[in-house]
Amino acid sequence: MAKIPGRPGKSDGVPGGAEEFEQEFYTTSQETAAFLRQIADLIEAKGPVSVEGEGWTVGVTPMEPLKLEIQYKGMPMKEELEVQVKLKQNP
Repeated sequence: MAKIPGRPGKSDGVPGGAEEFEQEFYTTSQETAAFLRQIADLIEAKGPVSVEGEGWTVGVTPMEPLKLEIQYKGMPMKEELEVQVKLKQNP
């Protein structure tokens, strides 16, 4: 299980509910890198991948292929790179 570091931000939905859940976190570079390493270790182990926030835990046992989405916005002074990893539950 990977513990999410940092300060919680905007949230939508209820963790573990039947509907979607989304939570933003604000972290330092070191916190983000450590969290991503934890997630990478869980993915590489090919077992359950769970994340834990304040009072909640969500996760799946992912099946391959995993999906990476890369989005780049190149507006002047507002450049943004988004990297998203999608893990779908193994049936």
